[in-house]
Amino acid sequence: MNEIKSSFKENSVYLFSKNPVLVLGLVIGQLAAGVSNLQNAAALSITYFFVVTGVLVFASLVGKRLPGWLKVVAYAIVGSMMLVPSYFISAGISATIFDSVGIYPALLAVSTVPIVYSEKIAENKSPLSALINGICIAFGFAATAFILGAAREILGSGSLFGFRLSKPLFPAAKLPFWGFIFLGFMAAFVNFIKEFIKKPDGEEEAE
Repeated sequence: MNEIKSSFKENSVYLFSKNPVLVLGLVIGQLAAGVSNLQNAAALSITYFFVVTGVLVFASLVGKRLPGWLKVVAYAIVGSMMLVPSYFISAGISATIFDSVGIYPALLAVSTVPIVYSEKIAENKSPLSALINGICIAFGFAATAFILGAAREILGSGSLFGFRLSKPLFPAAKLPFWGFIFLGFMAAFVNFIKEFIKKPDGEEEAE
């Protein structure tokens, strides 16, 4: 129980202050191009959850036993295998939800986090800590994806999760270019909040 609490406390930073997309700058392209509505956001979030947790746990269990030249290949294969449960879970939401995001689930399977983080971080953690690490990273990704998807769907299509709300206000919002613009504004907002809540240098020195 203590390990679970300490792991969640340690890794909770990935939800906001070290958000994998908005702060660390990971998988920005996949989100900007692949998430134009909430359906896309759900499919990619489910995929990212299975890929990241699956690869990090695998790395914590056997990573140190693998030769260096084999690690990247092994992690990429495990990440790709995680697309199978992702597909079936996504299909439970909508039969076509996984197909609507094209190649982007496959790109997530071989992205930076499951491969680089596995070698640098997860191999030195217990399987439980690696799992919690993956969960927090995945939730940080999902929070960004759902906010981005909702904003672009409302503006670009006038709907939310496929339900019509109004006429499209800004159809161009569905284009990948605007995905990058939205993510830029979101990253700036997160940085503003981080700076706003940061203690002044004088207070830190006084403490």
